[in-house]
Amino acid sequence: MLAEDSFSESAETKTLIQQMSQSLGLLRVAFDSTGEAMLIVDESSGVRWANQQAADLWGGGITLQMVGRPLSTLLQFHHLDGSPLGDEEPSHPLQKALSAEGRNSYLIQAPSATENTLLITRSVSWRLIIQMNQSFILLIFRDLDPLEKALARQRQFIDNLAHELRTPLAIIAGNLHRLKRKEQFSNNIRQSLSDAMAETQRMATLVDNLLLLSELDADCRRWRLQIDDIRIFIDQWTIKLNSDLRDCLQVDVVNEADDYQVQIDQDAFHLILDCLFDNSRRFCRSKPLIQIQLIRAESHVELQFIDDGPGIQDDQQCVAAFDRFIRIEEHRNADVTDGGGLGLPLVKSLMEGMGGSASCSSPQSITSSDHQGLVVTLRFPCPKSSIVVTNSA
Repeated sequence: MLAEDSFSESAETKTLIQQMSQSLGLLRVAFDSTGEAMLIVDESSGVRWANQQAADLWGGGITLQMVGRPLSTLLQFHHLDGSPLGDEEPSHPLQKALSAEGRNSYLIQAPSATENTLLITRSVSWRLIIQMNQSFILLIFRDLDPLEKALARQRQFIDNLAHELRTPLAIIAGNLHRLKRKEQFSNNIRQSLSDAMAETQRMATLVDNLLLLSELDADCRRWRLQIDDIRIFIDQWTIKLNSDLRDCLQVDVVNEADDYQVQIDQDAFHLILDCLFDNSRRFCRSKPLIQIQLIRAESHVELQFIDDGPGIQDDQQCVAAFDRFIRIEEHRNADVTDGGGLGLPLVKSLMEGMGGSASCSSPQSITSSDHQGLVVTLRFPCPKSSIVVTNSA
């Protein structure tokens, strides 16, 4: 009787193994039959799995030759302008996957390829996978579809146009400045020259912002990331403000004893604060009162930029405020030169480029006060060594 039971269990086990083997085989066929190259990379950037499409591109047609090897020895990522993309740069898919899933276009090249080998443009998507307390990243490579190619051509057109506009705008600004210095002009003419100079400066700023957004869209920005206390970066920014603007500013830290170490690009961070300050000046009816509040969370540092303007009460408008060329008409200040609708979108793109995020809300949604204004919340990821580990017990 025991022998029969043992034989039955052995036969059942063999059947289950055969079924699992067939299922895994069919799953493998399904992945290999797709037109997309797929890789799974572990925490040490080593390849743990690859489908046949990926092996044909970077593994000599044999998937087993890819498993266990560092990703950087199989393929290299480049910016769309052809410059190499370092493994530690925040624009690298492996770095982006640590914060959120997404997709972007890159130039891909095998390290063994000759210098004359063309870089191939691929749309790359990434996703973080957590299995058995281990982190893996799924990378999917595919050709650009017609819409993506059209968008790439559109970005290139905007980039070329902005570059062409820079020189004539600089010439116009210089000539207007020289004309304004002449004493024989009447006050009316001087006022007209001042208006023309202001509009020329606005156009130049718009062109610069378009170029920067194009650079960020193509992941071509050269980030200079450094780790330090965010309060130091804020102090360096406030020093550059004139005394009148500095009087509008108040910096509050929820807990001075907390660690506010962040990894950010100083120039990008200062540009973000410039955009937020300029946005507040445009929409506040009088001299703005700005509060910067710092809050330390488990894995990030939160900066709240709060002004006393009319604010945005509608949740949909809070989301739309980060869309390009979108302006809230009802709050526009007629006394201030109009903006181009690129300030908050630029803030969002710069934050995402550094691995962070940006959002906005009304103070009423955060507190029970009747305070009007806008709260722009910036979340900066902390360096891995500074992440607070909490005890679940």
